[in-house]
Amino acid sequence: MSRMNGATFAADDEARPTAADLGRYERTYAQLGNNGARYFMLWQLSTAHAMLLEQEGDRIHPEFGGLNGRQLAEGARAQARFFAFMVAEPPARSEEDLERKITTYEAMIFQEDEMRRSHAAVMVETAMHVDARRLGINLRKLPIDAATTSRH
Repeated sequence: MSRMNGATFAADDEARPTAADLGRYERTYAQLGNNGARYFMLWQLSTAHAMLLEQEGDRIHPEFGGLNGRQLAEGARAQARFFAFMVAEPPARSEEDLERKITTYEAMIFQEDEMRRSHAAVMVETAMHVDARRLGINLRKLPIDAATTSRH
């Protein structure tokens, strides 16, 4: 395997996008826009599916690669994280946008083992705080009584 420095790579045709690259960029561009509400709904749906699949973790799904419920649940959780990023990534333009980020973050930190699986919740939290400052909103963490099941 040969190594190339950035200048050499950029000067060669290898740096030019292929038709597959351009097609991917086209699809991504088409998905841009104010889709925060849609991504939030897809995050909720994927999260709910992960929980439901986990309840029947030993059930084998031959029509889906022979994966069991736990494996499919992990796939649903990975997809939920993707949608959480899509909720968090664009700067919030309204309090409603910020509320979706806060709700996503708060739900993720209460999911068992999520903080060990991924840094997604931390990344959503960071975006949430930056947006709050930009919108002139002061967010602060309040202690939660360990004996309560309430998240608010």
